[in-house]
Amino acid sequence: MKNFLIYASVISSISFETQALKLYLVSNHDSAEDYNQALGIATAFEHLSSEKVSIKDLNAKTLDSLDIKSNIERDLSKEKVVFIGAGEGGIASIEDLPKDPNLVTCLISSAALEQYKDKALLEKVDFIALPTHVASDVKEKLGKKLIETTGVAHNHRPDMTTYDEYQKELPPADLYLGVYLGGDTSTDTKEVKFFTEEDASRLADYVIVKAEEINQRGLKPCVLVLNSSQTGKHDIDGKELLTVHREGKADHITELFANKLADKGIEYKIFDFQHNTPENKEWVSAYNTFDLVAGAVRTTKGKMFFPAESTFVISEAADVMPSESIDTMPPGKVLVYYNAAMNDVHKAHVISEKDAGRVSVLENYENIIPASEATESKASASKVIAQKLMELASAKAPWIAEESIYRIEKRKEPLKKVKQYLAIQSQIKAEKNPHLNYDF
Repeated sequence: MKNFLIYASVISSISFETQALKLYLVSNHDSAEDYNQALGIATAFEHLSSEKVSIKDLNAKTLDSLDIKSNIERDLSKEKVVFIGAGEGGIASIEDLPKDPNLVTCLISSAALEQYKDKALLEKVDFIALPTHVASDVKEKLGKKLIETTGVAHNHRPDMTTYDEYQKELPPADLYLGVYLGGDTSTDTKEVKFFTEEDASRLADYVIVKAEEINQRGLKPCVLVLNSSQTGKHDIDGKELLTVHREGKADHITELFANKLADKGIEYKIFDFQHNTPENKEWVSAYNTFDLVAGAVRTTKGKMFFPAESTFVISEAADVMPSESIDTMPPGKVLVYYNAAMNDVHKAHVISEKDAGRVSVLENYENIIPASEATESKASASKVIAQKLMELASAKAPWIAEESIYRIEKRKEPLKKVKQYLAIQSQIKAEKNPHLNYDF
């Protein structure tokens, strides 16, 4: 009877609760783009899930694939796991992952990577998420494993908190125009393409005309100017300038744009990007300048201009800016302008955003191609990816599909301990009285 009670006690301690869901984010944290893609999908997951989603954020730069495998296997013994690997770090980390019915795997990137052609890699993953403008041969290669998105995943949310707190930093105006200046880019062949002084000059001319139109309506405009680390990064000979965007110093492109506005008496404010390094901390803004400018434009129903070569910024803008606009411009608040720094991939991305009804396009700093009439609004890339992974996670859930190999093994452990205990007891009794059989 005593042995039976011990057995029953151990059995009752085994949990048969529904499995929870754990999200693994794996990327090189040094790559802000990869890291922010993963964080954006995690945020979308949390918004979509009716249950709490636990998140494990791992840096592939400091952990090898065996470390990550060990972490995941431990969690597979008690819960459902969704692995999201971003960029090169995500690919390296998936190498040793087990095949398990309760493990969902997805790789994400802003562009098709060379490793995606590897057959062994494709067999390892459930999905690879890429923007819809990737080449058709890539789509064909990935087949049903491809999750197509308009734009790329990111971690930027519509947030008026910064504007509410820091609007005092803005010059007073009835209507704000936000201008994000373009930057230099590198091609696959390492050739640098420049956002040129001519680009800055012609963009300024266009913005000046729009500001003057607003003035004629009896409203006071103000142009809020943003830039990036790539703006004016090189001189006219292609040499990288190591002093710009440091210690409060701007670049020649931004200065040219500002001078053009000043010459025409247009009020403006520059929010110059400053490198966030230990030695440059004192020059870095205390708030997110994008959020401040976007908040000002949203509040006054202005307009924002974005460069075509900036895939991430366009995706963020299209997701966070509402559709209302001043009536001197085409519908929507996001206007993307073509420039000399863009390549064919950038153009394909902009066209996909236009076709989805999310942006209008300024061509040659003269002609506007309006956003297509979309029958329904397109969800953000982060939400599309999260939704697809959540669907698969639900379909593979333990109450529908086969249980995790690791969970099954874990559930056997208490039973093994009971049998070991009873076997020891039998052995002790047998030693006391070898003529009786105490086998359990």
